[in-house]
Amino acid sequence: MTAMAEAGIVDAHIHLYPAEVAADPGAWGRTRGEPGWAAGVAPKGRRSIQGWADPDTLIADMDEAGVGACVMLGWYWERQETCDLQNGWYSEWIRRHPNRLMGFAAVQPEAGQKSIDGLERALDSGLCGVGEILPQAQGFDLDNPWWGRVVATAIRRRVPITLHATDPRAGPAAGPKTPLDAYVRLAREHPEATIILAHWGGGLAMAEPPPEGGPLPPNLYFDTAASPLLYGPGVFRRALDRVGAGRIIYGSDYPLILYPKLDRRPGFRRFLDEIAGAGLDAGERAAILGSNIRRLLPATSRA
Repeated sequence: MTAMAEAGIVDAHIHLYPAEVAADPGAWGRTRGEPGWAAGVAPKGRRSIQGWADPDTLIADMDEAGVGACVMLGWYWERQETCDLQNGWYSEWIRRHPNRLMGFAAVQPEAGQKSIDGLERALDSGLCGVGEILPQAQGFDLDNPWWGRVVATAIRRRVPITLHATDPRAGPAAGPKTPLDAYVRLAREHPEATIILAHWGGGLAMAEPPPEGGPLPPNLYFDTAASPLLYGPGVFRRALDRVGAGRIIYGSDYPLILYPKLDRRPGFRRFLDEIAGAGLDAGERAAILGSNIRRLLPATSRA
């Protein structure tokens, strides 16, 4: 079965920037006081696997691969002002493409009350989640009281939170190490929260034995973003056997170039074809490729 045969596909993990950012991302990031982002997307001395796309290119790529809708995730910015800027882009693009695009709000808890005010504005404007969050890149830990306020806001507004997770076995290119045990504790301590761990939860979705403290909490979900760069196609079967199809959410990390030896520009088709060939049955594919994320999003936001 090819990717085009799948219906109702929702990519729950992409990023998107306007043309002026893509024109010179390193300079844009440094000017905005976002050196971490600039170094990540425009590394000096080596080829970047970061691709670029504007909303029109995104929609064309979605159409080409049969993707019905995408969730644009915010970046883990160091400054709340940049979070507010990106949230504004997303709100505008959602208004332009209401049946194709959804968005999560970027937030920087270190900004204190400004972070909560910005998050509330973003959710009021039509965004339907929080994230992507990476505490190590943003300079806070999970005991930060303002992070607690962010979690409380997400619970009250009934929206999911996506956290970046890095496999501890991965090299430095995968990003800073993340507190996987602390993520599990966060989910246990806030059973009303819906928490999505990106990148297969840094391997938690396949981990044996389970983390200290017993089984993974039922409010913890795992997206597949950047999977071809991190794991082989067999990861789907291993994760399904570990956590079940109902907790795995398709995400690509578009416009990241997932197959840098084969592709020079981003796209959805090759990864979707990999999933189609991963030995999943029709029910498992339907859950992973769309119904799981639709179930977790507020009803008013479901594309």
